[in-house]
Amino acid sequence: MGNYKEDLLGALRRHSLEAVCLGGGYYLRLGGALLAKAAFTHSGGYADGLRLTVINRSSGPVDSVTIHFWELPKTVENGSHSHEDDAFLRVQRPMPDMNALTEKALEYLELFREPGGSQAASM
Repeated sequence: MGNYKEDLLGALRRHSLEAVCLGGGYYLRLGGALLAKAAFTHSGGYADGLRLTVINRSSGPVDSVTIHFWELPKTVENGSHSHEDDAFLRVQRPMPDMNALTEKALEYLELFREPGGSQAASM
């Protein structure tokens, strides 16, 4: 799971130069008094989604949504697996597509950006 954080931060920075990682969350300026916080959600010890919270600096949380990894488009991996390699039952948790996750997140956050603002998302 260590790569999730770096991959998401890199994808966010490609779309918004003001993405900052503090603590366990990522913060983005939306314009005016609004900020967005993004943090991974976990289930069974594994990251399973991204929770986005829009925050007004003076009054607190405005809205939030969770984008689950199962909502993202699936990528197909072509590889050969032999039964000898599967000595033990292994559960594969594929890496989510961080670009697709970022696009979904920015699509939601675009609803809260000020019209004509200088920080419009480039999708």
